[in-house]
Amino acid sequence: MKITPHGLVPSPAGRHHSITYQQRLLRPRSGYGIVDLLELLRRHRWFFGSVLVGGLVLTVLTAVLMTRVYVASSAIVFDRNDARPYEAVEELRKQERDKSVMETELDVIKSRVFVGTVVDALDLVSDPDYNTYLPRRDDENEGGISLLVSATSKFFAPRQNPDMVRSRLVSKSVQRDRAISALLGSFTVSRNGDSLAMTIQVRQTRPLKAAAIADAIAQHYVDWTAKVTDEATKNTIDYLRGQARELGSRIAAMEREIAAFSANRDLTFDPKDDILRSRLELLNEQFTVASTDETAARSKYLEAKALIASGDVSSVVRVVASEPLDRLRTEQSRLERLKAQLSSKFAKNHPLVADADAELEANRRMMTDEAERIVQALANSAEVAAVRAAKFSTDVAMLQKQIHGRSLAEIRRRELERDLLAEQKRYDQVVLRLGDLDPERGEHKASASVASYAEVPTSPRFPKPALVIVSGFIGSLILAVLTGIIVDVLDDRLYRSNDLEDILGRPNLVTVPRVTRHFQNGASSFEFVVDYPSSPFGKAMRNLCLAWRTIERSSGGKIVMLCSPSTGEGKTTLALGIAAAAATSNLRTVLVDFDSSAKGAGALLGIAPPRLVPKIADPPDLCVSSMTSPAHPRLDVAFASFTADDTEPLCSYLRKMYDLIIIDAPNLEDEEGAVWLAAHVDSIVVVVAAGRTTERRLVNALNRLSVNQPFILGGVLNQAAISKAGKVALANSGLWTQVKARFRQKVTA
Repeated sequence: MKITPHGLVPSPAGRHHSITYQQRLLRPRSGYGIVDLLELLRRHRWFFGSVLVGGLVLTVLTAVLMTRVYVASSAIVFDRNDARPYEAVEELRKQERDKSVMETELDVIKSRVFVGTVVDALDLVSDPDYNTYLPRRDDENEGGISLLVSATSKFFAPRQNPDMVRSRLVSKSVQRDRAISALLGSFTVSRNGDSLAMTIQVRQTRPLKAAAIADAIAQHYVDWTAKVTDEATKNTIDYLRGQARELGSRIAAMEREIAAFSANRDLTFDPKDDILRSRLELLNEQFTVASTDETAARSKYLEAKALIASGDVSSVVRVVASEPLDRLRTEQSRLERLKAQLSSKFAKNHPLVADADAELEANRRMMTDEAERIVQALANSAEVAAVRAAKFSTDVAMLQKQIHGRSLAEIRRRELERDLLAEQKRYDQVVLRLGDLDPERGEHKASASVASYAEVPTSPRFPKPALVIVSGFIGSLILAVLTGIIVDVLDDRLYRSNDLEDILGRPNLVTVPRVTRHFQNGASSFEFVVDYPSSPFGKAMRNLCLAWRTIERSSGGKIVMLCSPSTGEGKTTLALGIAAAAATSNLRTVLVDFDSSAKGAGALLGIAPPRLVPKIADPPDLCVSSMTSPAHPRLDVAFASFTADDTEPLCSYLRKMYDLIIIDAPNLEDEEGAVWLAAHVDSIVVVVAAGRTTERRLVNALNRLSVNQPFILGGVLNQAAISKAGKVALANSGLWTQVKARFRQKVTA
């Protein structure tokens, strides 16, 4: 026993352990390819066709009954330059329109402010198409669906008289907002690339109204933009005129203020008329001279004083010229020469020498007195110069203080003059702007114009029957394919060999192909395999017959039992086909038939079961008949019935007599005989019908077979359906066919 992702798989011995089979929760599938989709649609063609036809019918009804919508188009073209004379910045007064400006125009034309003006101009508040608060009126272009909805709402809605309607109506502003919203939803504005043209498209159920509204929106937008520009220009002119008056008054007041300020502060406008500054310049010159004189006098005084202090009185003449001092110096020189002459002739104490010394001393005292007088005179001169310089300094300081006050006053006056100049410049600019915006020059040209008026549409834009039908067909096709996929996911019937192998845990021995021709002249699958051994069905039976060689049994014949979960899955047909392949291979073959009805193997071969079953030595209740024909090989058919104790002797007897024993067991849905036969056979082949056998039935059958722990050789996926008479046919029974068959069975019962 081994474990796989799908459950337990029995070992080849197969009889040592009990197995429990379970239904898969989710069938593994990697995806749907083209072939898978075609096969899926073939299986569930009834569902696919029903959904497709239903979708097409609904599409046609939709195309016929939907409300017809007409579209009218008008166009507006804008000038290259956007004229805005009211702008303060000169560069913005005539600006070239770019993408951002055009996008802004798109937003403006879709704004509620502009659309509100259109609603007011066309009185759309009184139109029930846009004011949904009003009672709706009938429309000849309204489709059946809209009429049906309107009739239903009128039928279920309470009956209202005009008074009730008027009492229910909300305010005019709310109705206007509703009309604006409806109009916004009924038209679109578009622009191609960098074009300066805009296209307005209006959708309406009435073609005349659609064209009228499209023209009204285009023309009203042109007039509205021109009106907005004119109003902005007039408002700018009024503002500039007010500014001019205000600035003129302010300029006059500032001029009066400057004149009064200049008069109060004794200010002059001409620098030549400023006396105070002239006096200051003169005093500065005098102060400079006085300071120079003071410095010279003081330096002479100090120098002379230093010479006297050093005892060099005679050198004072270098500082200041003095005739008395010059005479005294000359006299001193003469006396010194005289003393020198006398000293050379006479002794030191001679009277003449003493007189000369006395005269020299007297002359020195006179020179000292003269020098002191000169120094005192110099000191007096320096003092006088200092006093004079101090006086000039005081006068200069007073004048500077006055001039400082004058300077502050002049600064204030210049500030007032600058303010006056600024106001004058503003006044000049305002006057210049007023000249540019003079309203007497005429109305301003609109920056946009209507390039194309709307044509009354003659055919509806929607619905387009061809487009709706094609789209509906594509949608219905996609929906039908999705429905087929969903049905395939929900369908638990077996279609592929992989599904059978996943549940059995054993290989699919062979997949019986669809038979491309019916069995002719009432022939069974035995004759068909013998007559057409190279057909796909014959090859499948031959391959299935070779599977008996894999059965491990030392001696005697090998017993293979074919069983199916329910009736009509082709088990008997496959048993006859295997028997034909074995008989053709010169094997001693016997077909054990437990079905004595007209659908049994013997009946299909034309062999009637005997009424009395003769007794033989070992196996009781056994009757063997042979099918012999010059064109067909010999095939023995054993008719048997279930009793309590004859199964084992029957199997032993058949093993001795034949090489291959094929047991056509009853289906597990009707009888339990196959469950008890499973304990005595060598191998079991489970036959399932593709598209008919469900996982639940197969799992139930396998679980019932596992009671006796049989060896299941493998499965056979039968893709051929079985007719009422047991003949093999082409068609595969789908899910809808199965439902109808079950319904017929219930009615018959």
